[in-house]
Amino acid sequence: MIEVGYFPKRVRARPDWLPAPAAQEICSVSNCVSEPPDGWIQQWRHNWLGWYNTLADARAVVPPEAASEYRLLAYRMHPDLFRGGKTLRVTIPDDVHPEPMPKEFERLGFDCASKTQPDVLGLECSPLSCNGLAREIAVNCHCLVNALPEALAIAERFSVEQPEPGDYYVIEVLEAPAAGRRTSGCS
Repeated sequence: MIEVGYFPKRVRARPDWLPAPAAQEICSVSNCVSEPPDGWIQQWRHNWLGWYNTLADARAVVPPEAASEYRLLAYRMHPDLFRGGKTLRVTIPDDVHPEPMPKEFERLGFDCASKTQPDVLGLECSPLSCNGLAREIAVNCHCLVNALPEALAIAERFSVEQPEPGDYYVIEVLEAPAAGRRTSGCS
């Protein structure tokens, strides 16, 4: 897995329209349910994957008065992507060079996210949450899958079925520990 950046999110509870009882919250790669801070993109501190190379930059886009509303996520990308059921090597943008991830970060699970064009900033949709496919694929409380082999199989499937158009990437989602809150388990 390749470390690709950090990102603050306001993690939301599973919406009522997503019939996946195991999922208590949405920690997906996409910004469709759990949102980034307002105005983050205009600050242009992010890399071409839409994440931050430093923890300081990731924290800097969160308004101080709202800091308690955000959780700091980190991402690692599998070196292969899926296109039409076949694997290709991922090309990491030149400006993606995150500082090493602290060992305290805890894995939440794996997501499978789409990207339609190489010149579009970041990844786009996470069909487990965005398209409700968590209703038919076993997910954990973070609306992610627990095992890398399972995530690879799901990404291959999505690349053929195209619930969202594009190539599919497997992303490991991790979280910085927060005082008074366990990150690896939902309540």
